[in-house]
Amino acid sequence: MTSGAFRAARTSGRPSDSDSLRLAAIDVGSNSIHMIVAQADSDGGMTTLWRMKEPVGLGRISFPSRRLSGEAMQRAVTVLERFKQAAAQRRCEKTMAIATSAVREAQNGGDLIERIRRELGLWVRVVSARDEARLIYLAARHALDLGRRPHLIMDIGGGSVEFIVGDEQRAQILESRKLGAARLTARFVKSDPMSKDDRKAMARHFEKELGPLFEDIRRLKPASVIGTSGTLENIAQLCDGMFAEADEHGLIGTIERGRFDKLLDKLVDATQAERASMRGLDDQRKDQILAGALMVKEVFERLGVKRIGICPAALREGVVLDYLGRHLPDLAIRREVPDPRRRSVLDLARRCDWHKTHSEHVTSLCLNLFDELKSTHGLGNIERELIEYAAMLHDIGWHIAGSGHHKHSMYLISNGKLKNFSTEEVEIIANIARYHRKTAPTRDHKQYKVLSSRARRVVDVGAALLRIADGLDRSHASAVQSVNCRVVEKQVRCTITTRADAELEIWGARRKADWFEKVFGMTIEFREK
Repeated sequence: MTSGAFRAARTSGRPSDSDSLRLAAIDVGSNSIHMIVAQADSDGGMTTLWRMKEPVGLGRISFPSRRLSGEAMQRAVTVLERFKQAAAQRRCEKTMAIATSAVREAQNGGDLIERIRRELGLWVRVVSARDEARLIYLAARHALDLGRRPHLIMDIGGGSVEFIVGDEQRAQILESRKLGAARLTARFVKSDPMSKDDRKAMARHFEKELGPLFEDIRRLKPASVIGTSGTLENIAQLCDGMFAEADEHGLIGTIERGRFDKLLDKLVDATQAERASMRGLDDQRKDQILAGALMVKEVFERLGVKRIGICPAALREGVVLDYLGRHLPDLAIRREVPDPRRRSVLDLARRCDWHKTHSEHVTSLCLNLFDELKSTHGLGNIERELIEYAAMLHDIGWHIAGSGHHKHSMYLISNGKLKNFSTEEVEIIANIARYHRKTAPTRDHKQYKVLSSRARRVVDVGAALLRIADGLDRSHASAVQSVNCRVVEKQVRCTITTRADAELEIWGARRKADWFEKVFGMTIEFREK
């Protein structure tokens, strides 16, 4: 059998930089759907590589009606399909998607989530208001040096506004209010331009919703106010406050109070058509920017601050950082084990609480035998790799029970979600592990019978070598250090190097030699060096 038999599955879909982790995070928001593609850094941080954004307007109708329109749902599915394809093209190993207030509050939000799952195979997690604030905090803390003093972090979305007060260590306030720009516009903007009465009604609503919260914020004396996401970025653009590149603090812009006051006067007097012609205003925000600006006015006036800094990171970055924070051991393994196939095998072994010392020693002896007898069995490097992984996993069935553990090992490997292997490769590994003891392979066994003749040959040889190697570590004491094989006519003569008494090991190998002798068509004998 040639090594090319399984090569296509081994190489397909593998990133060129195999020890890096590339992730996509999608935010299904009230106004737009955003996606970032990020690469995990060695310290558990991240570097954003690409950003994508498409307006869908889920919240435009849902906030007054509490139902997502069919048109908006279709736009969302179309955009998500495109984003999913883009993530695959950029070799993302995992795509995470979350949805916020528009979907969270809609009576038919579950219908959209189910449709996305059914049509795209994409699982969208609906985050709570508090968790949304927590994820924004993670993003800001990573992007900026918050130090030991508390800062107010604010995110004005379409459906909600998040208020976070925290330093580099922890967040003391994580609050969300239903005061997003799309929601406020739908409720209070009833004329064009917005009437004074409507602005007064909105101000009273702010007082009711924000009064006690702002008292708590003032008591913490935040050192600065930091804004994230599109509405605040767009206001900074309108104030000519966006920077060509991040400043020494990591900020990408600022909203200065003086310039903002002038902008607000223009926005209040302008019609929607006049706002649409303003340089720097995003077209999809022309009907909501005034509500967002009035929220900014509340922050300036109630906290007495002179500027709001703009942070480059937001909810999407927080999703990635949250994932990385929960998978730091996996990142360490990626650096130690660059090959994704080997990493997947080790992950399964660890999940099954493997007998590490014994398994690694048996694997070493098994590969020793494979190499010594290469001219006899004729298998190549890919087959060697599959036999190696079977040896590593041969005893994981003990995780279920000692009795019949070889069969349990087969089940765990077949159902262990090994990554970067073809279905047949997984079954080869599972079969070799299953036959490391007890009954040898037979056509009466279904999972062996369905394999191709080439795959059965790998199982036959792999099981033969693994049974001998397992016997040579019968006591689990690693007494046998290496094996030297010499083929003389119809006999394999094995000279073993030991570091302790190995009579039990030699007995164990002889006891399991029947299948080897059948597969190789020759007898095998053992003697100590």
